[in-house]
Amino acid sequence: MSGRFGFWPWGAWLPVPLYSGYTESGAYGPPLEGAPVGGLQLDIDPRRAQVFVDGTYAGLVEDFSGYFHHLELPAGPHDIAVVAPGYEPLSFQVLVSPGATQTQRATLSRAYGR
Repeated sequence: MSGRFGFWPWGAWLPVPLYSGYTESGAYGPPLEGAPVGGLQLDIDPRRAQVFVDGTYAGLVEDFSGYFHHLELPAGPHDIAVVAPGYEPLSFQVLVSPGATQTQRATLSRAYGR
């Protein structure tokens, strides 16, 4: 597994591993064909918040909300960050199981004084 440096949403540069779900340029892409995958459904407010998977932009919360919409990820551990202007960032780790979809529920806290 090779790595590169990527921009973390709140200003630090961190190494970003190139999992099978990412292209060589670091852009999020579908997992490799035949690789075990699972899903992550997001029930997070605000729905226009940005979602980063392992330091790489994946889309908006609304893209991964609802019964038939989920973030398909290679099986294994992933770091998820959800950020929106005027809110405190939310970060959590998820262990994706092959063939299973799990749901993460949260509400971002307002960032006062920013």
